[in-house]
Amino acid sequence: MTQEQAAAWRARPVSHELTSLDERLGLLLIVRIGMVVLVVLGALFASGQLAFGIIQVGPVSAAYLVMAAAAEWYRRSDLPGRMLIHRVILPLDAVYLAIVATPSGGPSSPLIVLFAVQLIAVTLLASERAGIRIALWDSFLFVVIPTLSLSGRIGSILGVHQVASPPATQTALAIMGFWVVAICTAFFSSVSERELRRSKAEMAALAEMASALEGVTGEDEILSILLGTLVSAFSLRRAALWCTHAARPIGLLLDSRETGPVSAPVPPLARADRIAGMVWGVREPLLLRSLDAEENPVAAGLLPGATNVVVLGIQVDGNDSGIVLLEHGGNPMTARLPRRTLVVMAQFAAHAALSLRNARLLSERERLAAIDGLTGLANRREFDQVLAKEVSRSERSQEPLSLVVFDLDHFKAVNDTRGHLAGDEVLRAVAEVLAGAVREMDTVARYGGEEFVVVLPRCDQPDAVRVVERINKSIRERDDLEGVTCSAGISTMPFNATDGLALVGAADEALFQSKRAGRDRYTVSTSRPDIHQTAC
Repeated sequence: MTQEQAAAWRARPVSHELTSLDERLGLLLIVRIGMVVLVVLGALFASGQLAFGIIQVGPVSAAYLVMAAAAEWYRRSDLPGRMLIHRVILPLDAVYLAIVATPSGGPSSPLIVLFAVQLIAVTLLASERAGIRIALWDSFLFVVIPTLSLSGRIGSILGVHQVASPPATQTALAIMGFWVVAICTAFFSSVSERELRRSKAEMAALAEMASALEGVTGEDEILSILLGTLVSAFSLRRAALWCTHAARPIGLLLDSRETGPVSAPVPPLARADRIAGMVWGVREPLLLRSLDAEENPVAAGLLPGATNVVVLGIQVDGNDSGIVLLEHGGNPMTARLPRRTLVVMAQFAAHAALSLRNARLLSERERLAAIDGLTGLANRREFDQVLAKEVSRSERSQEPLSLVVFDLDHFKAVNDTRGHLAGDEVLRAVAEVLAGAVREMDTVARYGGEEFVVVLPRCDQPDAVRVVERINKSIRERDDLEGVTCSAGISTMPFNATDGLALVGAADEALFQSKRAGRDRYTVSTSRPDIHQTAC
């Protein structure tokens, strides 16, 4: 992950609430209707226990519902003070419950359960702090009503003439119950909300990583994004990665205090580390308390002294391609990671593995598009691109650039006498000789038919001649190329040309001179660049 990507990750916007506050507050109206329904049903079927009937409680309940509906309408409008209405109606809920519970004994009333329902609903739907405030308000009402002898007045309002006064112990137990319900609900709500937020943040991080991987074709960059996203999303202390990259293994390290992963030397990927074989075998994430240097020398070398390490396997097209080491840290005996977190981490690795697969497929497609199907050498299109790049480099560095054009002598006769399959074998053998006689920085391409070209950067004419002589010697020494000869033309920038088109033209002209002179020879171009020629 680059510094820009790390900064963008740290500056990412805060995610939205899992459920909007407006939606949750709207559910409180349903709770209020439910409480009124229970009170009415109690008045109809248990009037003896509640000490009132539907005639006594009906008007109060209807007035309460009207106020609740009006408050909800106002809260949903665009008028000012919407949240103030919400804060006002919550205490009125407790007042209504206190009024209807007073005739049957207040704290000892069967309706005391509705106070718990209201507390739980407010805590879950509004906020934990709102639940604590309501618990405080309920406690205040249960203390004030008997203290100020308001029970009789409430009974008179409802039309109940005999109202029982609750004992002090019952009031104390009810208040304690309010606080137990409020605190427990607030605690579990906070835990649940935190887990939901964490889950959403992890899914958002996975989506952001998928977005960041779009269009990325470099394997190193894909793995860097994976490592950086994991450290940021799960607040990890350190992370390391060990993965194959063609014949070269990749090792990456990332400390949470750094801005991006750094390369680390690693041996070729193998099952030398025990955990590599384990995670590839079970194909599930592993959680280790520590890394044993004897059993896992590579992993322990990447993350020395690591504790609580999550090990993820990377499988590309079903092949074991790498492992990811994530240090969560903490006390190895007490720290724990939930199983769900390990599964989500594995999803990150699986998504990166899919991007690696796509990158390798794209790389293979580009490679196939750049090579000649018969000989395996670069094709004409790739040659044109390489030549343009090397010409530009030669112009900047003022270093020589040589080009050799080879043409097999009398190749048509080979096809006519031995057959086209034998001719193909000759072309493959010559291609093998050419590829084996040049440096890694040189490019050998099939120019067309039986013609080949060799691009020799930082190579002057004498060195180019030595390359051609070495190639001719190798062709003569091969048994499968007996009787095969070739002619060659050599040109060099800036002595024979100043651009790619002229360089090819000079080499072609030298090749024609070799053919006119009897074939089986090379010719060094003697042409001079035209100062009026235009660069291609």
